Amino acid sequence: MFWDDIRLVTEQIEKYGIRQPFVDLGGMEQPCIADYDLTIATGDQQARYVSLRQRPFDHIDPAYLVLNPDKGDPSIEDLPYYYQNAFGTAVCLNVIEHVQNPFRVFAAMYQIMKHDSLLIVETVFSFPYHPSPIDYWRYTPDCLRYLAEQAGFLVLECDWRMTILADHGIRSTAPGSNEPQEVRSVYATLSKGNFRPLPASKYQLPDRYSNNQAANRLLQRG
Repeated sequence: MFWDDIRLVTEQIEKYGIRQPFVDLGGMEQPCIADYDLTIATGDQQARYVSLRQRPFDHIDPAYLVLNPDKGDPSIEDLPYYYQNAFGTAVCLNVIEHVQNPFRVFAAMYQIMKHDSLLIVETVFSFPYHPSPIDYWRYTPDCLRYLAEQAGFLVLECDWRMTILADHGIRSTAPGSNEPQEVRSVYATLSKGNFRPLPASKYQLPDRYSNNQAANRLLQRG
């Protein structure tokens, strides 16, 4: 997960408003989080990894639900068998590059969302191979828009998001590798049916901490 994912979701919910219930599709309760600004600032490749003392979106809704096949939940494709028109707000972050059939996944997400709901999807365009368990796809904003519209969603926003070029000092942390890395993400904010923005108050982003001394010095400065 990227630290920018948490910022993206927070910004979009502040802008459009939260609807209940809120679900994270394919997320984790305590993910590893990468903040590349920390590595760029320190030059330390391990400084990018941070942790939270909460779940990623508890600052928005402490009761939100996490559905992930790794903990026994149905896959996204199978969720319509259990949830129909059920969710008011959903996020799907760094997941759809790992699914076999993104058309089926978008169709399933459409079925589980309520009318006047909010769905935030984020994935990568440029990122190293990362099987979890398999790594299938890379997406452009045009691709996300097409998938969403084919499923029936209203596209509120769809664009590039995080752009970190290979000359910014990010390198692979894989054993035996020191290759430069480019990281680019894309996102789409979607709705189902008629949509009414309900801007929310500002949310305080969660505090981060790290086992890396260089990262912690920056985090403590705020």
